[in-house]
Amino acid sequence: MNPQSNVFAIDDEHARTNIEAENMLQSNMSKQKKPHKKTVAVFLDLFAAFDRVWGQKLILIIHSTGIKGNALLWINDFLRGRKFSVRFNGARSKTHNGHGYLRAQFLVLVSCFIFYTNTIHPHIHSDTRIACYADDIAIWHTHRDITTSQKALNVTLKNITIWAKHLKLSINAVKKHYCVFSTDRKRRSTFNLDIKINDSPIKRIEFPTYLGITMDPELRFTIHIEHTANKALRKLSIPKIYVELLEEQDLKL
Repeated sequence: MNPQSNVFAIDDEHARTNIEAENMLQSNMSKQKKPHKKTVAVFLDLFAAFDRVWGQKLILIIHSTGIKGNALLWINDFLRGRKFSVRFNGARSKTHNGHGYLRAQFLVLVSCFIFYTNTIHPHIHSDTRIACYADDIAIWHTHRDITTSQKALNVTLKNITIWAKHLKLSINAVKKHYCVFSTDRKRRSTFNLDIKINDSPIKRIEFPTYLGITMDPELRFTIHIEHTANKALRKLSIPKIYVELLEEQDLKL
């Protein structure tokens, strides 16, 4: 695996949940957070990724990793249109489409999608880091000069576009943005970059959300804590309403 990359799978070496993936991303970026250095991160989303998986290509990719024989045949059959019938006392029922297995089929497809994202490594700029979890992609570059980061990220984004096109995937035109992580509060507002993908400019935001975690330019997570606390308070207010109603009923009695 490319040391600059983190493609999260379901094994002991990589993140098994989105929380682990998020922690690995934050830890990596925090280590790069030094005085006078800025980290520019771009967040992307693959549009309808699981619906657009090229089955034949996926099987070829899985085969290239060394998975062969019955295991590969099982995956190939499972990802195709499945049908079933029942045999009882020597008699066989009619054949039916396997709609009841769609959820299991989807879970296998999600697990196999890691083989798709593993092929992204050769397309990443040598100084750029990347984290992938399912169809969410985060790439970032750290340097004193943000224009250097801009150039490296634009090269990587151009290569990611080629990679996605080769696998018949597309980048979500709406869910794409970048953020500048820096402790330089005085000049941080001036760090505006010309970052594009598919010749379309990527919008800068102050508080990006990746895998359910809202980040801020200094990675203090105050915004995320506030959002989480407010969400909890809204849920806790429900039993409070019931208590007030019960008290009103008691007064009437």
